[in-house]
Amino acid sequence: MFIRAGSTYQGRERRRGLFAIAAVIGVIYLVLTGLSTLWTDYQWFDSIGFLSVWRTRILTSVALGAGGAAFVFLFVWVNLVLADRISPRLALLSGGQDEEIVERFQDWVEPRLRLVRLGISAALALLIGVGVAAFRDDVLLYMHSTLFQVADPQFGNDVSFYMFRLPLWANLTSWLFNLVALTSVLVGTLHYLNGGIRLQRGNRIDVRPGVKAHISGLIALLALTRAVSYRIDVFQLLYTKQRSFAGAGYTDVNARLPALNLLVLVSIVAAALLIWNIWRKGWTLAIVSVGAWAFVSIAAGVIYPAVVQRFVVAPNELDRERPYIARNIEATREAFGLASVEVRPFAADFNLDATDISNNRPTIDNLRLWDPKVLPFSYQNRQEIRTYYRVDRVDSDRYVVDGELQQVMVAARELDEPNLPATDWLTRTLLYTHGFGAVVSPANAVEPDGQPALWVRDVPPRDLKPELALDQSRIYFGESYRTDKPVVVKTGSSPQEVDFPLEQGNSQNEYDGADGVDVGGFVNRLAFSLRYRDLNMLISSQLRGDSKLLMERNIRDRVSAIAPFLAADSDPYPVILDGEVVWVVDMYSYSSHYPYSQPVTTEETRRMAIKSGLQREGWNYVRNSVKATVDAFDGTVNLYVTDPDDPIVKTWRRVFPGIFKDFAEMPPDLVGHLRYPQDMFRVQTEMYIDYHMTNTDEFFPRVDAWAIPKDPSTPRRADFLWGDRRSADLTGITYLDRIVPYYVLLRLPGEEDLSYVLMQPYTPEEKPNMSSILVADSTPGTYGRLIDYRLPRGVIVEGTGQVGNRIEQDDEIATQFTLWRGQGSNVILGDLLVLPVETSILYVQPVYLESEQGGLPFAEFRRAVVVYGDRVEWAPSLDEAMTLVFGGGTAGPTTPSEPSTGPSLDTEVAQLLSQAAAAFDQAQTALQAGDLAGYQRYIQEAERLVRDALARAGAPPEASLVSIG
Repeated sequence: MFIRAGSTYQGRERRRGLFAIAAVIGVIYLVLTGLSTLWTDYQWFDSIGFLSVWRTRILTSVALGAGGAAFVFLFVWVNLVLADRISPRLALLSGGQDEEIVERFQDWVEPRLRLVRLGISAALALLIGVGVAAFRDDVLLYMHSTLFQVADPQFGNDVSFYMFRLPLWANLTSWLFNLVALTSVLVGTLHYLNGGIRLQRGNRIDVRPGVKAHISGLIALLALTRAVSYRIDVFQLLYTKQRSFAGAGYTDVNARLPALNLLVLVSIVAAALLIWNIWRKGWTLAIVSVGAWAFVSIAAGVIYPAVVQRFVVAPNELDRERPYIARNIEATREAFGLASVEVRPFAADFNLDATDISNNRPTIDNLRLWDPKVLPFSYQNRQEIRTYYRVDRVDSDRYVVDGELQQVMVAARELDEPNLPATDWLTRTLLYTHGFGAVVSPANAVEPDGQPALWVRDVPPRDLKPELALDQSRIYFGESYRTDKPVVVKTGSSPQEVDFPLEQGNSQNEYDGADGVDVGGFVNRLAFSLRYRDLNMLISSQLRGDSKLLMERNIRDRVSAIAPFLAADSDPYPVILDGEVVWVVDMYSYSSHYPYSQPVTTEETRRMAIKSGLQREGWNYVRNSVKATVDAFDGTVNLYVTDPDDPIVKTWRRVFPGIFKDFAEMPPDLVGHLRYPQDMFRVQTEMYIDYHMTNTDEFFPRVDAWAIPKDPSTPRRADFLWGDRRSADLTGITYLDRIVPYYVLLRLPGEEDLSYVLMQPYTPEEKPNMSSILVADSTPGTYGRLIDYRLPRGVIVEGTGQVGNRIEQDDEIATQFTLWRGQGSNVILGDLLVLPVETSILYVQPVYLESEQGGLPFAEFRRAVVVYGDRVEWAPSLDEAMTLVFGGGTAGPTTPSEPSTGPSLDTEVAQLLSQAAAAFDQAQTALQAGDLAGYQRYIQEAERLVRDALARAGAPPEASLVSIG
């Protein structure tokens, strides 16, 4: 029996030892992982030339954390020592009912007194003091602040005081108040356990004089800290949300502001009374001061403002609030970049004729017939080439091709990481490292088979236009790559990266770009294996002495890591520049502290993608102050300042000198591809719903409030928006049915040259007719201008929802839609383009047909719908539809890229049969490779092409094909 007990005891001791060893190993692993992350981050920032960002942020965080920890440690330590020295301890216990608790505590703590003080002080230093490091950005902005040269209308302070200084004071004051409050509770508890505070019979509390002085001093410090906090609250009234507008209103200025100033005085007086109470008997003064403090807080801070609001403001609110609403309107328009909107009256008449259309051929010839929601599926079916490529994001841009500025659709062919041929480490990390090339098609051209006319296609890229030639096609850095999945290059005894497919096998490549962190040495291999929890990184024999690891290959994450103080746009876009692919990422400076500016809510961010850097509530200032570029091949990042007058980016340039470049340093050819950013414009257009009104008498009752109109296009998008909603079982999505701004290349009314613009129509609130079209210009020389084409209030012009209903209800169109849908196909309606032409508005909507049978969705362009006035016409080409609406003389010049002219009937049939033969060849290739799904897809495509050829040749409808599938 004793042997069993001993064995059990020994077993417990052994388990405790094992647990202790496991704990030590776990701590060592966590420490090494943290150090490896720090070390690899250092090397990565150094390798890309942005080490100053890493160094400044790390050193500032360490300095603040160490300083805060030291301050907390000393503050708590001094108070604990003081509490021990002034407490009566055991000798003075009087035999009260709490004597046993106090005796037990003192018996335990007495031998360990220094260790207990050290442990408590160190614990609070780590829990509270290190948290000061979170104020890093506030401290950096405070130390390098730049003036706005704009004074707030209430106190006359420069706006920089609220943007750069007040946030730090507010955070530090709140932090200090919490520290003093926690220390006061800790000291009070210690005094009780040391016998300085005793419970006497009859529940009477006896406090020793020294203890009274100590506690009174701490509470007085709390009162002084609260006085500073009240003073900060005075200034924070200017950017708090009040009712229907932000900033200080009548009640704030005439009731809360005096109340806060009174509370500052009361807090200081309370602190003085608490100090004076040290030399007086009892706690009367302390109780009176605290009671007065609480009474004034409730009476002056809550009740009095409520009375003023209810009995002074509410009965005559507009008159009382008029000057403060004016402040809010002015500040909000300035903070969101709406102050410079140019309002142009727009007649929206119905005077267009064939001559006007001919005179506006540059606009008509560039109308976008291909929707970015539809093109990805066409590109995927025709241009993904291999399973390890992906083309799922299509962007709009413009290029000078054949001497003419033309709108085009562009997509990069990236590596499809989730669907690589194998899942082993070697394949995913060393062999498949990059995508290849791009796909480019004109926005308005349609092939006879209803597919886009590709100007850049295939792997290696074949370019039909020399302006779009690609010399360096490899895509090592893209917008779909995962940040936590790096790749290693320069591996193996010979080049082994899969470059592009050949007739037999694949071409091999070895990366020779500038990016990459050395992983040839043992230390770095160990560090990266710990960082990514990947043992293969350490033990693989495929790594050489010159091997490099490519980190942060997702371009949004890459620029966000370099400039985390800026927000990244949700949609980077590729540009073919000097034979290479360069990504452009719009970056935003933003703040929540612009006085009197209206903060955004979920309502204003509902049309933004979830992954947008601006997808958060509460901010009330924004500027697209930086354009970041990322080389798709070697990851080189440049940060170009496009708004040098923005005080926030000015301040960050002071913090990090040398990391930003002036806009003049941007390659001139790239300037012509810059776009007005979508995320910012979406928020601006939401704010403009109310803030187009500058008259307070209209603004307050919202007599001319607008709304974002209904989107009549088929819901399908690449990005999930905050306004979209998933079903409860996560199997379906209810899309937000509001129009999202779109890019078009057109000649604006009254202007001669083409402009590349982002466009947003409006309707009056709760009304379907159109009220305005807001345009953001991306054209070099006029970039950034905002134009509001304001429709007359007394004229009814149909909005997009009404036009969409008319299209669906047109007899001919509705009948054809029913036939198509009955044949197992989906009718896809593209973006309804709202186009101001001369003094009229023209609506154009492309229609696509998508088969539901097998394979990926494969949408074909079938019709262009044109709506003007009471005319709704559609045709296989845009020019034909224009002719139906406006009569003869609207057709443009004959060019190969225009679908309106098209080839002759015999040529069309020959092309369709040629494409069918190619599809049959691809089917046979897929069958030989064992790709049954691909075989079926190509067979179906070939059969469809043959049927189209028969139909165009005049074959009767009953003509059929013998399936060979």
